Amino acid sequence: MKNLILFFLLLNTVCFSQELKTKKIFNIRVSVGDYSQPGEYLNIQTSYAPYTKGEFDGITSGKVLPVGGDFFKSYSKNGTIYSELDIDLVMLTDGGEKIFCKASGVLNYEIDTFKPIKFETQWRFMTSSKKFSYLNEVIAIGLGSFLDEKSGYMFQHEIYQVYK
Repeated sequence: MKNLILFFLLLNTVCFSQELKTKKIFNIRVSVGDYSQPGEYLNIQTSYAPYTKGEFDGITSGKVLPVGGDFFKSYSKNGTIYSELDIDLVMLTDGGEKIFCKASGVLNYEIDTFKPIKFETQWRFMTSSKKFSYLNEVIAIGLGSFLDEKSGYMFQHEIYQVYK
């Protein structure tokens, strides 16, 4: 009986596992406005960081409109900030087409050095553009990083489409 169970477990792994692929579709750089007045709820700080400017490139290029931002919840423990991100942004392509982006994820970083420990997001897109309508079906992951002040931006999201 044990051999039969083991056989079915191995069969399931071999036959039904799927290999996922990724393709980089966007590189988004943004700056945020003042978010220095957080609220507090159940010992968790809540803040809103409005986007003030941004740009993107990848499958198309353009600018991030100064609408939307990141509504995040965070708490600190043992020298680390743990944040849950809720991002809304609108990209305007150089061709004049708008792509709405919704993302959620985590940003954990050391308080003293601002060094990121984990900065990962998952993304969805919505557009009425015929050219980019396929983005309405895309599920993507983002790898975030902090940018040097000299770049003119604070954060970068490297966005990868996930598919079979």
